[in-house]
Amino acid sequence: MLLAGIHNHYYCKKSRVKLLLLSFLLTVIFTGSTFPQGFRGINSDTTYSEPRNIDVTLFRAVNNARNGFSNTVVPWSDKSVLPVSVALPLGFAGLSRANKNYYDENSAVLLGVSEITSVAFTAGIKYLIKRERPYAELRNVYSDKNNSPTDRYSFPSGHTAMAFSIATSLTLRYPDKPAVIAGSFLYAALVGYGRIYLGVHYPSDILGGMLVGAGSAALVYSLRKEIIKEKNNLFGEKNRRDSNNETVSAPLILGLTIGADLVNEVIRHLAGNRLFVTADSQSLSIKFNL
Repeated sequence: MLLAGIHNHYYCKKSRVKLLLLSFLLTVIFTGSTFPQGFRGINSDTTYSEPRNIDVTLFRAVNNARNGFSNTVVPWSDKSVLPVSVALPLGFAGLSRANKNYYDENSAVLLGVSEITSVAFTAGIKYLIKRERPYAELRNVYSDKNNSPTDRYSFPSGHTAMAFSIATSLTLRYPDKPAVIAGSFLYAALVGYGRIYLGVHYPSDILGGMLVGAGSAALVYSLRKEIIKEKNNLFGEKNRRDSNNETVSAPLILGLTIGADLVNEVIRHLAGNRLFVTADSQSLSIKFNL
């Protein structure tokens, strides 16, 4: 009887995760097919001779590999980075605190600090290296005018750094949650691939973003005791333990991620694609095209 109850409980949890993943996939297909992508085609230029190195070769291999699936999925994943990076730590912290899930609440705080650290490192490196973006340096690049970045410099990729900061932070806090680990790193990899596909980053920019994002999360995780202690002191809760009892991390994380993107796409749809939220490593801007 007891074994049957445990089995049913485990089966229900797996079913909920599968349902969330299915919803996530349907969101990708629906939102990607709903909004026009606006890719600009290349113009032939036989007089142009571009640099020959592995970075440019790999960039061309990805950027020239046009296909319907990537045209649908990549712009969606690219536009989702900002709402997910904001909604995930804030929503995670609020819901976890309301349900007294202290471990999840602390995870949300560490996630937010990791993201901030990643943005700071990215901004500093961009202005130290000052590398031009591929569409500015190379000719005949496929680029998406709706996903154009607002800052000038290319290395490292801020979108990729943010996505890998999220994935690494969640992995370090939830090593026993395969759905969280696989889902977050799959999302991060798609974001990185998409930045090349959209013509705004070289592969080495993506690698740099991966290292910055993962490194920021690892740094914050190494300081987790001090950060959690300061957070508890701030709220006058010195005796709260960093315990993972009663955690609901996997469905909550997946639900917040899907929800943030759905809200973002609904707002864009209601605005008739006249609302553009753009972000780089230094600023956030909201524009209405009237």
